[in-house]
Amino acid sequence: MAAGTCGALTEVGIDARFMKELAATLSPGSSVLFVLTARPTPDRDKLLEELKGTGGKILQTTLSHEDQVALQAALSAAREGS
Repeated sequence: MAAGTCGALTEVGIDARFMKELAATLSPGSSVLFVLTARPTPDRDKLLEELKGTGGKILQTTLSHEDQVALQAALSAAREGS
């Protein structure tokens, strides 16, 4: 994950513990899939069940509404800058 993206994630309320756990699971050539949901729903639970069978590791965190909006903006900016 690019350093700028990591900095943006920290700035929007994703705590350092979560970022360290995320970094520890990544290896060169691997990737990350972020799924942002507005609130717990049966559909989200179904999605998590489906993802469990893919061989990856699921990490979860919660954000305030304001932090969700900031995260979406930061990820969009990172995508546009790459």
